[in-house]
Amino acid sequence: MPNHISEAELLLKQQYGVSFEDIGIDEHEWLDRFGDLPLSDAVDAYAAKYDLTPLTPAAFSPSSK
Repeated sequence: MPNHISEAELLLKQQYGVSFEDIGIDEHEWLDRFGDLPLSDAVDAYAAKYDLTPLTPAAFSPSSK
């Protein structure tokens, strides 16, 4: 399962800009709560539960003035 954990954290970082450390969850807790779900479903379920806003390319673009 270590690969699943790494992939889950990478997906969280890519889609929401947060790591397990940022959200205060460890590998065991993640697996207990979301280990039975496919990876993308688990990340989506976590994001929905905590109302995370997905990152968008516009978030990284300088604002025009």
